[in-house]
Amino acid sequence: MRSSFEIRETETRASAHVLPIRVLVSEPDAVSRRLICSLLECESGMTVTCVDESRLVSSIEESAPDLVILDVHTPAISRAPSWEAVGIKRAPATIVTAYDPSAVSAFASSAIDFLVKPFDAERLESALDLARSRIARARIELEVEGRSSDQEEKRPARHFLQRLAVEANEKIVLVRVDDIRWMQSSGNHIRLHVGKTSHLVRQSMKNLHALLDPNRFLRVHRNAIVNLDHVEEFHLPPNGNMYVKLNDGLCLPLRKANRALLRRLLKDIS
Repeated sequence: MRSSFEIRETETRASAHVLPIRVLVSEPDAVSRRLICSLLECESGMTVTCVDESRLVSSIEESAPDLVILDVHTPAISRAPSWEAVGIKRAPATIVTAYDPSAVSAFASSAIDFLVKPFDAERLESALDLARSRIARARIELEVEGRSSDQEEKRPARHFLQRLAVEANEKIVLVRVDDIRWMQSSGNHIRLHVGKTSHLVRQSMKNLHALLDPNRFLRVHRNAIVNLDHVEEFHLPPNGNMYVKLNDGLCLPLRKANRALLRRLLKDIS
């Protein structure tokens, strides 16, 4: 018997409603493209397709991706203020890359995030976290808007994880996700901090994060997820270390160089 496990029925139900995020990459820089594609290929719940700049618009029209990652100087968008201006009716979420941090065009200013090359895996993961949250929210809003007024009320199509089952001292303890203050990666396990106690579950941070409501749970670091209901404040000094403070006084570090990204993410999920 596994030392700890999730309720299989709940996980299956949640996973069934989490559609893959389709990513289209049009990145001319070979080093950046390899980093993007190698990271995306390891991400659960994401599929990636790379296309040449000349096929960007036609590929978007054909495949309707959820997320597009492209260079700010891509000819199709270099002078366009938005996707709509180049004929894309259903605009995908967008991450823009550039060598020059000052190369912020009208198009780039409306993107989810702006990555200055060369960027590392952690910076890219931060942008992908923001994209996941935006896409999940857009999907839910689209499903709600698509319901006709004469239909019977239905549950939202996506069901987020509600409970976790953990084995502790020869007992199985049901932990409500709402009661979890924060989650900490610990090797092949995650430690759930609930009140003054904690529990271990055998799960990866990436997989568990995908099952949580992005409007309530924020991944503040590679090894930590916080429940926003238990957050008191975010400390974002101009210099020095950033941290998030929970309402019990505990302080957790925030990812470096993510001040602007964090502000945009919190605005999006507030």
